[in-house]
Amino acid sequence: MMDPSEPNASTDPDETSLDRAMAALTEELSTRERALIEFVQAQVWLLADRETGSDPAALASTRMGLVSDGPHLDQAMLAVFSTRRRAIAFQGAHERSLPCIIAVEAPFAILCVPEDSGIIINPNQSPGFRIGPEAAQMLKNQMIELQNRGSAGTSHP
Repeated sequence: MMDPSEPNASTDPDETSLDRAMAALTEELSTRERALIEFVQAQVWLLADRETGSDPAALASTRMGLVSDGPHLDQAMLAVFSTRRRAIAFQGAHERSLPCIIAVEAPFAILCVPEDSGIIINPNQSPGFRIGPEAAQMLKNQMIELQNRGSAGTSHP
């Protein structure tokens, strides 16, 4: 059991395996790979301009929340949250954030990344993780390819 007074100890009852992987990040490639794998397998929360329910068509036409990338104010990044509580905290701290919080699987969130944008998991919060625009676009292209393969496998002549 972790001592709550330790700097890396978590007291968040909603902590996820993604949060733990991000908290363990170092300069070592293996920790970054683990965080990325945990992200791709996670349920995450996005800020949206409207409620969507589980309708895929509504999700596709919904505007998702973007943030700037720290000192690179002109770089748009999709805001992704590892827990609903973190998304609510971000909304409370940013009065102009989008009003709705939607839960999605991370592969769907990756498909929502606008062209030339990246991803920030838990913006302005710790632990967090940044996926730059080039890496985010590579992930998005891989998700599109997987989606296309799945569609091709289910079509009938």
